[in-house]
Amino acid sequence: MDKIKDYNVSFSGLPLGKHIFRFEISQEFFDLFDFDQDFQDPEVSVELELEKRTTFLELKFDTKGSVIVDCDLTDEAYKQPIEGAMDMVVKFGHEFDDSDDEVWIIPEGEHEINVAQLIYEMILLSIPLKRVNPDSESEKVQEALDLLEKYAPKESIEDNTSEDKSIDPRWDSLKELFKKK
Repeated sequence: MDKIKDYNVSFSGLPLGKHIFRFEISQEFFDLFDFDQDFQDPEVSVELELEKRTTFLELKFDTKGSVIVDCDLTDEAYKQPIEGAMDMVVKFGHEFDDSDDEVWIIPEGEHEINVAQLIYEMILLSIPLKRVNPDSESEKVQEALDLLEKYAPKESIEDNTSEDKSIDPRWDSLKELFKKK
């Protein structure tokens, strides 16, 4: 866990104003965290602009890079570009409190803050849930869509609203309750 200290940002000796910190994120960074990873070869640059003020710190994160993910349609790996931004305020108080996503409170005697968890979460949230390779050959995409259509349930809307289906008598009892009101 000594590598996690590489993401400590010391602010105690900094003058008031804006300061830039840069981090290059690779697989080594994600190995510090215990989670089931569904992407490979992360290459992400993180720029942190820390603005030191007299009573608080303002953090602005910007990420740009890429990860290798599998296409949801063709199941082929492709390079997914990612980018994200996050703003955060760090205030000083009696004890550490990170329960708010936008405002952290750190003890007054602290002289640095570790941003590894923030970077980790921001990158994970930057990866889209729906992953479709924009460079996929249209034939393969169409083939995948045809397979989805072939195996999709064939029940139509008309089947659901048909009067022929027997209705569970318990629903009739419930309808009667609503009529009484």
